[in-house]
Amino acid sequence: MKIDRLEQDWSESPAPGQEQEDSFDPGRCYIRLRDVFIAEGASKLKLEQQLTETYALIVHLGGSGVLELGDRQVAMKKDHVYLIPPESTFGWSGDGSGELSAMVLRLDIFEERAGLFAAASAERLDSAIALRKGIPVTPAGRLEKLCRAIHAHFNSKDRMKVWRAQIDCAELLYAAAAVHSERAVDTRQALERSKAYMEERYVEEITITQLAAIAELSPKYYVDLFKKTYGASALDHLTKVRMEKAKHLMNQSERLLKDIAHEVGYTDPFYFSRKFKQTYGLSPSQYMKQRSRRVAVYGRTSILGYLLTLKVIPHAAPLHPMWSNLYFTKYGSDIPYHLHIARQKYQNSHNLDLVAQSKPELIITHRDLEPWERERLAGIAPIVELPDEKAGWKQGLLALGEALGEPSEARSWIASFESKIEREKKRLLESGVRPRVLTLKRVRHHFYLYRNQGMQDVLYDGLGVRSACENMGVDRNIPISLEELDGIEADVVLLLICRDSETLAEWKKLQQSPSWMSLRMVRENKVCQIASEPWREYSPIALDRIVDEAMRIFTGKCP
Repeated sequence: MKIDRLEQDWSESPAPGQEQEDSFDPGRCYIRLRDVFIAEGASKLKLEQQLTETYALIVHLGGSGVLELGDRQVAMKKDHVYLIPPESTFGWSGDGSGELSAMVLRLDIFEERAGLFAAASAERLDSAIALRKGIPVTPAGRLEKLCRAIHAHFNSKDRMKVWRAQIDCAELLYAAAAVHSERAVDTRQALERSKAYMEERYVEEITITQLAAIAELSPKYYVDLFKKTYGASALDHLTKVRMEKAKHLMNQSERLLKDIAHEVGYTDPFYFSRKFKQTYGLSPSQYMKQRSRRVAVYGRTSILGYLLTLKVIPHAAPLHPMWSNLYFTKYGSDIPYHLHIARQKYQNSHNLDLVAQSKPELIITHRDLEPWERERLAGIAPIVELPDEKAGWKQGLLALGEALGEPSEARSWIASFESKIEREKKRLLESGVRPRVLTLKRVRHHFYLYRNQGMQDVLYDGLGVRSACENMGVDRNIPISLEELDGIEADVVLLLICRDSETLAEWKKLQQSPSWMSLRMVRENKVCQIASEPWREYSPIALDRIVDEAMRIFTGKCP
C-alpha cells in the first residue's frame, strides 16, 4: 500500500473499468492518529473554540459540561464520543456541577478509491459515522479505559506502544461506527426534547403541563430543573423563541404587525407588543423603523465594527462564533442572512447569492475585492468601499457615516473614543505605570515579533506605553528565537496564539518544555495571552475593546 499519495485530489476520474462508489467503505479506509491530549480538573474547565484542520474525536470521560460545535451547543455525556470533521470549530466548558474530564484525538481518515488514497470527505464519512453527534459506546467504562490506554501508549517512547495506540484508535472509531442501539434517556435529553418541542411548535399554545409530560417529569420538578439547567424558566425560553422568530419575520418581510403576532403564537397583537418591548426595550414598530434601511456587509467581519457604531444593523453579514463571536452572539439573531467567513472561492460565490437574497439597498465592502466579485455586487446594489486600513479607522468611519447619512453619529463616536483613551492614558500616568510592552504571535513552530495597526493606535499612540522593541514597524511579522526573546527587556508580553490545530498542539508541547519555562518573562509571570478577537480586528468597536482589555492587563488584572 502506498501512502505517498495521500493528499491526492479527488477531482481525477477513476481508472478505466472502475466505478466510483457513492457510499463510504470502511473496509477501504486508513486511520492515522496525530495527537492526543486529556483535559481534566476544575469544574469550570473551559476550552475556547478552535479550528481543527483534521478530524477530531472528542471523548467525554467524566463530569458535566457543554460541547460547543460552531454555533451549536450539545450536552457532553459520559461514555459518548463525538466526531468533528476538518475545517470545523469546537470547544467546551464545564457547568460547575462536577469535575469535567475530556479527551481530544486528532486523526486523519483516508479512503482508497480508484486505487489511490485520499482524505475521506465529511459528506461521505457521515454515511458511516454520525458527525457532531454523541455516539454511545458500551459497556459503561469501556470508552474511558480505551482512551486512557491510547493516551498512555501514544506518549510512550516505546514505538511498539505508539503503534498500539494507532490500533486502539481504529478500535475506538470502529466502536462508534458499530453503534445502532438507541441512546439511553437521561434528564438532560428529556429537557432537550421539551426545548425542541417549543422551538418547533412555538405557534401553538404551550403549557408547563405539556412540556413536563414531554420530558416525563412532574411539572414542579420540570420547572425547577429547567431553570437550574438553562438559567431561565421554560416560559421565558418560549417567549425568547417567539420574539426571535418575530424579529426574523420583521427583517425578512413587510407583514402587518397583527399577522406577525399570530405567526409566533400570540392572538392578541397588543399583548405581543408589550412582551416585545419588555424583551428588547423598544416597540415592534420602533424596531421595524430602525431596521427599515436594508444594508448588506460583504467581505471582512471588521466592517461590522464600523457599521454598528452608527447604530445600523445589516440584513446580511459574515458571522461565525469563532471568528466573530461578539457580533455573532449579540447581533446574530438580528441579521437574517449569515455569510460564511470565506476560506475558499466557492464560499465567496455562495455569499454573493446570500447578499442578493437579502435584497439590499446598499452594500458595504472593502477595497481588495476580486474583479468578478465587484462586478457581481454592483449588479445587486450600489457599493460603498471602506478606505484602506492604512488611512486609519477614523477616516473609514467618517466616510461610512457620510455614505449612510450619519456624519454626526460618526463624529460623535470618534469624540467619545478619543475622550475615553485620553482618560485611560491619564489613569496610567497617575498610577506611575508606563510599561514596556512586547507583542508576539505564535504560528505553528515559530514565534514572531508582531504588531498590527490596532495595537499601534491603542497601545503606543493612544495609551502611550513603551515598546520593548525599538523601531518596530506596523504590520510586521519578524521571526524570533527563544534565545533572542530571553534577551528582550519587557514589563508585559502580549502573546497571541493562532487557533489552528497544529499551532495549538505545538504550543501545548512547548509550554511543558524546559526551554520555555526557563525564559525570564515566563518565570516572572509577564506573559499574558490575548485573543484574535479583538486584537487582530481593525475597527472602531475592536479598538474600544482593546482599550478595555489593555487597561485590565496593565493594571494587574489580566484574566
